[in-house]
Amino acid sequence: MEMSTALLLFTAVTAYLLWFTFISRSLKGPRVWPLLGSLPGLIENCDRMHEWISDNLRACGGTYQTCICAIPFLARKQGFVTVTCDPKNLEHILKTRFDNYPKGPTWQAVFHDLLGQGIFNSDGDTWLFQRKTAALEFTTRTLRQAMARWVNRAIKLRFCPILETAQVNAEPVDLQDLLLRLTFDNICGLAFGKDPQTLAPGLPENSFASAFDRATEASLQRFIFPEVIWKLKKWLRLGMEVSLSRSLVHVDEYLSSVISSRKLELLNQQKDGNPHDDLLSRFMKKKESYSDSFLQHVALNFILAGRDTSSAALSWFFWLMIQNPIMEEKILREICMVLMETRGEDTCMWFDEPLGFEEVDRLIYLKAALSETLRLYPSVPEDSKHVVADDILPDGTFVPAGVIGYIFNIFDRPDEVHVG
Repeated sequence: MEMSTALLLFTAVTAYLLWFTFISRSLKGPRVWPLLGSLPGLIENCDRMHEWISDNLRACGGTYQTCICAIPFLARKQGFVTVTCDPKNLEHILKTRFDNYPKGPTWQAVFHDLLGQGIFNSDGDTWLFQRKTAALEFTTRTLRQAMARWVNRAIKLRFCPILETAQVNAEPVDLQDLLLRLTFDNICGLAFGKDPQTLAPGLPENSFASAFDRATEASLQRFIFPEVIWKLKKWLRLGMEVSLSRSLVHVDEYLSSVISSRKLELLNQQKDGNPHDDLLSRFMKKKESYSDSFLQHVALNFILAGRDTSSAALSWFFWLMIQNPIMEEKILREICMVLMETRGEDTCMWFDEPLGFEEVDRLIYLKAALSETLRLYPSVPEDSKHVVADDILPDGTFVPAGVIGYIFNIFDRPDEVHVG
């Protein structure tokens, strides 16, 4: 019996690999090796994945193309992954047939331990409800004021003094690290009204920030392995899964403390006259009764969505300014002009307060430079989608139900940045 079972399994695997190899030969995309598919190229370029995929897309016949990667056993459906950066395909996936391209079971399984069913890790009605609630709150005047308060305080009292000290002492600074700390403090303040102070003098380590980083890294590593492998590692407590479990315990304890304290503060809000305007408090004030777990995941999802994206965009922006001094001069000139109009001639280049929303709205050239930065170096260069039902993309590519699709934001990067 055991011999027949082993023979049956061997025959099935052999047949699959032979079929996979035969089908793969007709694919348009990275080189396909017998039995191994595109895995050798994937492994060889694991440290430059985005560039490797971009090269393969361009090799298909232009800047905007679609390719199919043959990855045996790693992909959930038939061992193939569809990758596209065609603008018409992106509009089709993200707008026209949005319901047919959710995040899907692979994505949700990978991030479930960290993000639960938060907005970053949910589909359907659960996603729609959280999106509507968050969109409604983020458009209110009070939350905009809270955003200005958190950002202005961090810039004035922490970020600028660190840069000024470095300038006086002629010391280099890790600007990317400073921006990451800046956005982390801001998004934590907006998400659940507590300042982790990672940008405080001396740049101290923060246990919550460190635990969140480790949990995020361990969750992302799951994308590298087949689902059965990382689930086995989780069950056996091996590798990064151990770090993930420990980090999640720390994150849970920290946010549980925040939520418990906030509930007491909200009960006494009318007495102390100090209302909370963060997103967590707004969810807690609603008539619906949400579990502590749900509230934690709301906060964590917004931290993940708002921290790295903003800091990455700002890091690339300042890097581009260093490479293009003429653009830097134009931005400074525009800021100077706006400040003279709003605060007086004497405050042209020296001012005590960061710019307000009304002043920022008038910085047209700065907005264009930031938009160009995001065009050249998008903060979210790729996104994973699950195909619910068979579909044909606008460029004619057939995508069967159950496959994983990746949409890429790639552009040819010219020597000169296109901001007039």
